[in-house]
Amino acid sequence: MRTVAFKTFGCRLNQAETVAFEQAFAAAGFRRVRFGEPAEVVVVHSCVVTQTAENECLRQLRTLRRKWPTVRLVLSGCAAEAVPQERLLAAGADLVVGRAQREVLVQRVLERWPTPPEGLERQMPVTRASPPRRSHRALLKVQDGCDFFCAYCIVPHTRGGPVSRPLEICLRDAAAMIAEGYREIVVTGCNIACYADGSRGLVDLLSALSALPGLGRLRLGSIEPGTVEGAVAEWMASSEKICKFLHLPIQSGDDGVLARMGRRYTSAQVIDTVRRARALMPDAAFGADVICGFPGESDDAFERTLHAVAEAGFSNLHVFPYSERPGTPACTFDGSVPVAVRRQRAKRLIAQGDAQREAFAHRFLGQRVEVLVERFDREGRACGWSGEYLPCAVSGVPRERVGDLCVFTVEKVCGTTLVGSAIG
Repeated sequence: MRTVAFKTFGCRLNQAETVAFEQAFAAAGFRRVRFGEPAEVVVVHSCVVTQTAENECLRQLRTLRRKWPTVRLVLSGCAAEAVPQERLLAAGADLVVGRAQREVLVQRVLERWPTPPEGLERQMPVTRASPPRRSHRALLKVQDGCDFFCAYCIVPHTRGGPVSRPLEICLRDAAAMIAEGYREIVVTGCNIACYADGSRGLVDLLSALSALPGLGRLRLGSIEPGTVEGAVAEWMASSEKICKFLHLPIQSGDDGVLARMGRRYTSAQVIDTVRRARALMPDAAFGADVICGFPGESDDAFERTLHAVAEAGFSNLHVFPYSERPGTPACTFDGSVPVAVRRQRAKRLIAQGDAQREAFAHRFLGQRVEVLVERFDREGRACGWSGEYLPCAVSGVPRERVGDLCVFTVEKVCGTTLVGSAIG
């Protein structure tokens, strides 16, 4: 049997696309093996959101080529758009599949290599088992592309403008995920707030998804600030299926930095968005992406970001020291912040975020919380994540409940982990 392995870099959208690749290869008669085991074809699904990410992808190509000189190496993802093909081929790729051909990646592979190489079976490991499921939540790609053209971001150039998948196709894919046993579905895309299928928007999609039989819960991926107000927040507050968690890529809490970035809101608008949503969902969790050390960010500007993060009460921070991305306007900006200062600011913000996350977790003491069971620890406790994206450790859960939703009472909080006993 022909075999394929995958190495995925980057965001949830890339992960969702890899799952689609896996399904297409399976339909063509390929068996997926664990990455790192010998395979006929290896697909590297790349990310170039930063120069570091690009370098890691190229390094992976070179490593694979050295380890397996005869492997059929396919490069897909954003590097196919951002990196000259000659560099990708020189790094070891045999086949480069860009955005326009992503949907026919398997066909491209079969056209290039209609048959497996001779002696392939002798290279295969003894085990024939397929790799275990990597997650108990499924990623549903509903949209791709973005046209915001923020100064630091190359995504509009690598993924193009916003394109939405038809609502019925999204429902079909979600129903298939539920049939496979997934209890949680994560709605993902480059800019999901742009979702549109004719006159139907994001709320229409979420309403239809939440009505699917067998769905345990629904989770929104990252969504742009300024798009959460009104219908989206109101629908979330009224739904029993949606996780009460919103992740906003705010990037900064200083208006001057936001303007240089090309963002479409002010710090006050972000805080007001969170305040309005929290009024509808008092126990909701709010996450944020923040870039530290963007060109022109002064000490005072960074202090304003710290203040905004505290005022909004974010409980889940993804903090990134600014990284120059060639091909973006920000690379030409003056006011470069020393790398050491970027890292120092990131460290301070991470520490503040950790403190806010711990304080938020303590709000759930004595409350009933739902957890998606993903594994069991050494003490026999079920471990997973709450709808608010807090880690949980629960006693009294049968081991056959892996992949299922379980309700428990929070008896104590260890760091940010909710600890308790199952109900019923």
